[in-house]
Amino acid sequence: MIHYRSILQSAFRQSSIQTRSFWRPAVRNISTAAQPNASREPSRWTRRLIYASIFGTIGVGAGKWLDNKIAAPPAPGTLEDKMELQEIQRAFDIGLPIVQELRRNPDYVEKDVYENFGEKHKTHRLTSGPLAGSRGLGLQKVFWNDKEKKLISVVFLGPGLEGWPTLVHGGALGTVIDENLGRAAIRHFPSRTGVTANLELNYRAPVYSDNFYTVHTTLDQERSTDTKAYANCEIRDMAGQLCVEATGLFVVPKTLKLGKVGEYF
Repeated sequence: MIHYRSILQSAFRQSSIQTRSFWRPAVRNISTAAQPNASREPSRWTRRLIYASIFGTIGVGAGKWLDNKIAAPPAPGTLEDKMELQEIQRAFDIGLPIVQELRRNPDYVEKDVYENFGEKHKTHRLTSGPLAGSRGLGLQKVFWNDKEKKLISVVFLGPGLEGWPTLVHGGALGTVIDENLGRAAIRHFPSRTGVTANLELNYRAPVYSDNFYTVHTTLDQERSTDTKAYANCEIRDMAGQLCVEATGLFVVPKTLKLGKVGEYF
């Protein structure tokens, strides 16, 4: 298999050779007749040096960005992964205005996810096991409004969730949405358990990896019963742009016996 980084580095080297060839000055015959134009040379070379510096800086920056995007993300549990998670948590705590706004709102209660499950159980779940760490779902926090039966989750979507480079896989987004719809539905059921019966998604705008997004989920209280729950969900970026919208139906099975999820998220 051809290594993509090698291809890009080769392309950059070729580009560098062509650039040096482009900027190589032409050989001229020096004569007294050319003396009147000599005063223009310093200005012309100054411009060339400025252009070369600008393009060189851009090239180095682009190369570092590409190296970062192509390099494999850190594996969960490694020192690099732990450092990445610390930076993600720090950005969540002090860098996101919506977090500060929700924390000031007394109607919302901040909760961690998967508090109903033990550590051993978490490793066997998709989102808390294989998709854990900074490369996957690097952070998930839930803000629950019990009055309105509404929750807002803040999630960090890492590079390991990509389908195309820099773009989060639609299936990963569907998984995140399914879990958030389920959280609203299960809290509505007296049995505190349930399964997905129907899930419909519409993708409205690209979702980019290595970014925070908000997941807004609301229970349809008028249509929901003790055994059926209808809910809708939206994924939005930090500017508030709608990226994905979805609806879901959750039910409590009549014949399948399920364990009680619990009172947490």
